[in-house]
Amino acid sequence: MKRISRQLRGRWRTKSLGRHGVAIVAETKNGLLAVPAGDFNVSRSLLMNGEYDWPQITWLNALLGATSRVVFAGAHIGAVLIPIVRHAATRTVVAYEPSPRNFRLLTMNMQLNGIDGVVTFNAALGERSGRIQFTENSINTGNSRVAPSDGEITVDMETLDRTIAADWDSIDLIVMDTEGSEVAVMRGAQSTLARTRNLYVEFSPDQLREQGCGVVEFVETVEKYFKSAYVFGAPILFLGPGKFAEHLKGLQHCRSLLLNVLFTQDIEANPQRLLSSFEFQ
Repeated sequence: MKRISRQLRGRWRTKSLGRHGVAIVAETKNGLLAVPAGDFNVSRSLLMNGEYDWPQITWLNALLGATSRVVFAGAHIGAVLIPIVRHAATRTVVAYEPSPRNFRLLTMNMQLNGIDGVVTFNAALGERSGRIQFTENSINTGNSRVAPSDGEITVDMETLDRTIAADWDSIDLIVMDTEGSEVAVMRGAQSTLARTRNLYVEFSPDQLREQGCGVVEFVETVEKYFKSAYVFGAPILFLGPGKFAEHLKGLQHCRSLLLNVLFTQDIEANPQRLLSSFEFQ
């Protein structure tokens, strides 16, 4: 019933823009952002609270500077990309967004905020290049996802190893939010991950299962490239070598769980990183 109610309200909001309306513009901490009217997740947070994931963004900003190289795998409409790129003042950025609707708003939002120099791909990421079926979620646009058997549209698919410049000898941060396709993305990014210092990723056992893999495969893949993990919360939890795998595998049967995790090359906890943005925002 809740989903049906949101679908009806989302359609009403969209219609209220008029047939030529594309989005609502929100002035937020994340930037001046055109957001889809019918969305009840990211858009709602930006319109109602004036921010989205701001503590996490503040925390990630401390990792980057003007010379940083950053990859966004699943950039959505730019609510995370824009404040990170703006703060770091880096122009060595690659972003992927498979949804045509989201990609249109991503491009628009970068223009609204004067963000240039970002290389963008309107493509999904996976273990091979080609084409794949995809579904767009109208009431939670961030949950639009690869759907190989029943997708409503067909989109291009690329791999990180094929599209990241070979002369990038290191990557400071990958922000990955691919709605359960993380393992497939990592299969096509073995060379890229071997050069990556930090991987910030959404961890959801339910979404991983929906995409045909699971927590064990996810963890064992990440273990090949990263030593430790920071699990976001208040306070932030640091899990050193050998510990994060056990911890995350222990969560594989948790339903409706969604965590933000930073996998890193740190061997010991960085005291500055443990100063949680969640406590002082």
